[in-house]
Amino acid sequence: MVFLYAFVSTLDSGNDDHSKASTPRLRSVLVHSKPVMSARWNPVRKGSLAICTGSGSMYVWSDEWEGEGGELEEVAECVGVPAREFCTREIRWAPDGKGLVLLDKETFCCAFEVEEDEAETGIGAHAPAGADLPAFPECTFDEVTENKDPETHDAPKNRFERLESRINELEAMLREKDKVLNSFNAESARLNLSSIFAQRQLPTSFNSVHLGMLPPFGQSSTSPDVDMFHGARGMDDNGGMDYPHFSGNSSLDNLAGVASMLGTGPIDPQFGSDPDVNRGVANGLSARYSPPTGNLDLVFLAWPQNVPTQEVTHHLVEAFFAFWLHADRLFHAPTFMASLDLPPTHPKFPPAAVLHAICAIGSLYVADIAPVPHPPNDYAPSLLDEIFASRLRKIQRRPDSFAEQQAKYAKQAMEVGLDLGQNTFQCVQVCVMLTWFYWCHGRWSEAFLSAAQTLRVAVPCGLNACPPFHTIAETLRPPSILPPAKTVIEDEMRRNTFWLGYAMERLIGTGNGWALSLDDQDVCQLLPVRMDQFVQGVLVYPQDRQWSHDKDVLTTHREQQTDSFILYIKATILLSRVKTFNLRFKGKHYVGDASIVSPNNSPADGETPNLDNFDIKEAPAYRELEASVLAYRAAFPQHLRDPVPSDGQPVDPYLYAAHLIPYLATILLHEPHARPDSSTCTHAGKILKASRSIVDLAYTVNATSYDLSLLGLNPIMCWFIAARVLIRFLKVAIDANSEQHIMALQGEIYFLRTVIGKAGDRLFLPERYRKMLDENLFATCGQQFEETISTPASQSVPDDFSSAMDNPESVQAHLDMFMQYKAPPPPRRRMQTLS
Repeated sequence: MVFLYAFVSTLDSGNDDHSKASTPRLRSVLVHSKPVMSARWNPVRKGSLAICTGSGSMYVWSDEWEGEGGELEEVAECVGVPAREFCTREIRWAPDGKGLVLLDKETFCCAFEVEEDEAETGIGAHAPAGADLPAFPECTFDEVTENKDPETHDAPKNRFERLESRINELEAMLREKDKVLNSFNAESARLNLSSIFAQRQLPTSFNSVHLGMLPPFGQSSTSPDVDMFHGARGMDDNGGMDYPHFSGNSSLDNLAGVASMLGTGPIDPQFGSDPDVNRGVANGLSARYSPPTGNLDLVFLAWPQNVPTQEVTHHLVEAFFAFWLHADRLFHAPTFMASLDLPPTHPKFPPAAVLHAICAIGSLYVADIAPVPHPPNDYAPSLLDEIFASRLRKIQRRPDSFAEQQAKYAKQAMEVGLDLGQNTFQCVQVCVMLTWFYWCHGRWSEAFLSAAQTLRVAVPCGLNACPPFHTIAETLRPPSILPPAKTVIEDEMRRNTFWLGYAMERLIGTGNGWALSLDDQDVCQLLPVRMDQFVQGVLVYPQDRQWSHDKDVLTTHREQQTDSFILYIKATILLSRVKTFNLRFKGKHYVGDASIVSPNNSPADGETPNLDNFDIKEAPAYRELEASVLAYRAAFPQHLRDPVPSDGQPVDPYLYAAHLIPYLATILLHEPHARPDSSTCTHAGKILKASRSIVDLAYTVNATSYDLSLLGLNPIMCWFIAARVLIRFLKVAIDANSEQHIMALQGEIYFLRTVIGKAGDRLFLPERYRKMLDENLFATCGQQFEETISTPASQSVPDDFSSAMDNPESVQAHLDMFMQYKAPPPPRRRMQTLS
């Protein structure tokens, strides 16, 4: 709907009250069956308005219609576009107000008004005297040489020929522009993005896009013809824009001038004139969108405040979906991209909090925006591991980067939405994105609180359980404050959002001894569907799926209903059970819980358990967990058993994490009981085997051309914990003065340190882990490693190592074998493709 108001001056009506300059009065209401996509006032005749709704017509409103009594009246008309397939999405007036350009996605057409006297008097009024007129009117006339008035205007044929010539020139300019732009993008990718984007595995919905091909914005992507247009455009005497392209007096000439501007796109002054693009992006991307074609055009004042301009927002959204690991699961990409094209006032337009969070994450994957600055190298590792990030920021004394600004705006908008009960589910999605953003920048306190908030908000939304698993008690509140999902896609997107929040909270909690935010016994939810089913909106019935509380959920993987993401979620459930066992062990042992104690390990009344005198292998819960860890990977479907495909296919980050996390769970389960200095400690042998398995997976993925920073944060944490375990064994080797053992362990530790550093090209968390690893190495093994921090030649693990550790009782025999081990040559690198 379009509301037209008239602003009537109170002075003209005889009112002496000067406090109100004008009073708006509703004049007309135009009701359309589709949303209005563009509305433009005539730049010359102020009583003429052109509107389009994306259909094959345009609509014109005017107050210049002369009625029967000679009075001016209002009139609204529908003008069809004479084309088979044309959707009018944008309208632009010629500066003289006599013609328009109608724009579709890839085509345009010109329209101009026919003067009333020309339409009524007919063709004879304009024919030269004595001319032989045809019996029927034709579109054009042949030129008559006799009695030709020298002052007669050019024939329409000549004018159309001139327009055609101008259009040909335009096409030549566009072809030249494409050549320059392609060469510019190739040079930019070679200089800035060669090590980032050529190795990226793309999601299914965007498998033909990489960041080097994303629509560029800003000064860094301005082509020569855009510079020509931007530089030639000036201000006229009235403060409006002066367009020297329109120098002719003919409407067709002016329309050709409008056509010459097509393809240049809106040019924002922030990006077109600021010599420092990164500074301009960091400090001023919150300007609202304003169309660039004149001072009488309508402006989208409803564009969310502090959200970057439309061009920049679309650029960052495309980077978000093309490169962020969880984007295609947290959102349904086709639906979201369609909603982004709606007017900002449309109820299905994405909330501002969602756009802020997407811009914060998407900016990490573009070269146009400066990343979050890393702390100086001279900062102590203990300072970098500061739980409260604000203390570190006080020392840095720098302004917020663009990503940090957008994250703050997202958090503020999310809190307002939760307070008002608006867009509650979208607020949960924002919590998930902010949790990952805080985590990847090592902001531990904010990540911990945001992860907890995600799950706590998900509970009243009913995302942790679905029918029929609800409380049997009578309550005043419904099981969910959200309305029922309208589509299968919406229902599965809610489920995916919960599982992503659950997985992040469990993984973040791995590095601390604090209680989890939501008990696994309170989660009664179906596991997600496969990616292809989610994209297509396929309904999968509960009897064909697995529940999170099924007894065999970790040991049985239904081949027809399992993909890498489902295995990843199951891995986090396994990790959650291991941490819960460690957290509650002492309390259950104290009360004599049957899952912990056994006839051989019964505590005395009030006795606090002593791990030195307690055989954990006798605990039923321990044996069950150990069996689940072993059976989880053994039950993988055949097509998901290779974490790094050997046929050149891209690495699947979810599948790679699903193979890593069981080894992490083994370390967490056995490390509290491991004694590396004891040759008979089976727990030490198992954590050493798990750490070596993680090293082997790191060798495998490092042997490809895949960008490690796109694997996500889970592998980085696994590599760090594995290196921490190897440091414990390195200390034992140093005490035993075993040079060969020291060299092998030192090589593996430094290799993991290098891999972690490679993953930190764009993210801050790997750099923090690397420095924490250095500090742990120095503190455990002494300052002798401070001068030899450079990574030695990488070594791989012998094939017979795993077989030796299958028998935990032969730890000493394995160590003797390892003392004689000679490193084989490094593995052959395998190239990864993007197709």
